[in-house]
Formats: sequence, C-alpha cells, structure tokens
Amino acid sequence: MKAILAVGAIAALYSCSPSGELQVKMVSAELVRIDTAFRYNNPKQMLTWRDDNNVDYIIYAPMKNVFLLGSKMMVLVKR
Repeated sequence: MKAILAVGAIAALYSCSPSGELQVKMVSAELVRIDTAFRYNNPKQMLTWRDDNNVDYIIYAPMKNVFLLGSKMMVLVKR
C-alpha cells in the first residue's frame, strides 16, 4: 500500500511541473539546394530552404520523396 501511495505522490508532483512546450512560428521558405547526405549509413536528401531574410534551414528527407528547386513551403521555426 505504501508503494502505491509513493508512486501516486511522485506522479502528482511531476504533473505540477511546467510542461516542455515549444513555441514556433511559420515562415515561407524557398528550396534553394538539394544534396545527398549519409546519415547512419543511410542516404538521405539534405534540403536547404531559404526564407525572405536569407536565413537557411536544413531538413533531411527520404530519397524516395521528390522536390523541385524553387518550390515554396511553410517551415516551422523555433522562436
């Protein structure tokens, strides 16, 4: 019975802790470069997106996906 109460008390304390929420914003970015990178001995597409403020964002995607240079997409960016 004491073990159950101890686990319940610990669960109650952790539920009061602040959550690890992540705040993001969406920016419009244009695909400017496609490279191939090997991550964990797996080939992946390394996509470089550039927003209106000339900030580059790099995203890894599977090789089976098809992307066109110059295409626009909304990218989530950490605030």
